[in-house]
Amino acid sequence: MTEFPVTMKIAVTGASGHVGANLCRMLIDQGHEVKALIHNSTKGIEDLGLEFVYGEINSEADLRKLCSGCEVVFHLAACISIRKNDKKCRIINTDSCITLLKAAKIERVRKIIHFSSIHAYEQEPLDIELDETRSLALEGGASYERSKAMGQKIMTEASSPQLEVVVLNPTAILGPNDFQPSLLGNAVIRFFKGQNPSLLPGGYNWVDVRDVCSAAINAIELGVPGESYLLGGSWQSLKTMAATIENLGGHKAPWLYLPMSIAYLGAIFLNLHATITKSIPLYTAMSLETLKHGHKNISSRKASKALAFHPRPFEETMADAITWFKENKYI
Repeated sequence: MTEFPVTMKIAVTGASGHVGANLCRMLIDQGHEVKALIHNSTKGIEDLGLEFVYGEINSEADLRKLCSGCEVVFHLAACISIRKNDKKCRIINTDSCITLLKAAKIERVRKIIHFSSIHAYEQEPLDIELDETRSLALEGGASYERSKAMGQKIMTEASSPQLEVVVLNPTAILGPNDFQPSLLGNAVIRFFKGQNPSLLPGGYNWVDVRDVCSAAINAIELGVPGESYLLGGSWQSLKTMAATIENLGGHKAPWLYLPMSIAYLGAIFLNLHATITKSIPLYTAMSLETLKHGHKNISSRKASKALAFHPRPFEETMADAITWFKENKYI
């Protein structure tokens, strides 16, 4: 494996997202120089002393500017969609991988840390532990999972001694420094404010953004080229999430508990309303499927051993996230 200097010049795509805002802070704190590809917003990272490269994620010329002079690239840029069919997913989650690989090779980047997703893997069977040996969801029913699976396949197969690639697969990410805020951050805010009228069945595996970023930085030196690493925390139901938020000073958890059959019916009207108002729906049929099939036994043993990944308790993550949202006037 390649040896890297103590401090480096590092490039980041998706720097203004939730993970990016936390990752850039950690990299700067460790003394690295950071170049960030900016599409339209620097919110949350404008005062960190980053070098901004304004451009498009699928422009080879823009990505060459980003990669120029850098040892390592963190590829975070992604389209996270809760719609079943979303053309942007392929463009951003798959096509950008091909473009970035070309640019990185030309600019002699030595390593790419690529952020994939737990959704890149087939979730079923649900009664068997999910780890990195699980098949990729290349024929998945939703654009997001297909695009993430294909992007991961492209990246791992492209890894070489000249350009090493390591893939990370985080689960649902929560935590502070969520400036946009993210889809999950918005869900926390809605529960805190009492804007979710009911609870839905199911749950998900939640992980702290800071633990994900620490493992990502460790992957520079410790990640094995061509390998992928699952980064999960703990499975918690939406009911537990709502109760935890209530205990942390939020609105009383909803008492109404919708069966999945009613929720699917409601998704039709929520999607119609979102289409008319050009807004993000509260939930969709796809997000219901995600909750319904959220795997309860996701293994992060590989990342724990190789990347010193040690996720903190869910309650600590939620407390810190809510404190941050309060301090920054989101709630």
